[in-house]
Amino acid sequence: MTNINYICFKDEGVEISVSLFVFKEDDTYIAYCPSLDLSGYDLTEESARSDFDYMLADYLNEQLRNGTLRNDLALHGWKMGKAKGNEPELSDMLGMNEQLRKLVMKSYKKTNVNKTCTIPS
Repeated sequence: MTNINYICFKDEGVEISVSLFVFKEDDTYIAYCPSLDLSGYDLTEESARSDFDYMLADYLNEQLRNGTLRNDLALHGWKMGKAKGNEPELSDMLGMNEQLRKLVMKSYKKTNVNKTCTIPS
């Protein structure tokens, strides 16, 4: 399986595409990105995805501000190059992530999320 998700480093910031799993637990929708170990949640699927978008932007801004994004991605299993990195394969993430192993036992939707983030001043 070829992975289409990536991060591109640019002078002004980054462009990222990540896998997002959306599922329902009790009365709450959860939008979970295993390759970053980030999630958003709310009472509707749309609101959970919106909350995830906010969390992703906040994560990227903070990591870029601190200059720690490359190291954090590597810790999450991303294969990093000079200008681009690739999201780990799902099979690799299953081995590293207990929460994801539990997720594959539930009913979920898998999508991709794309985001561009500029380096905060």
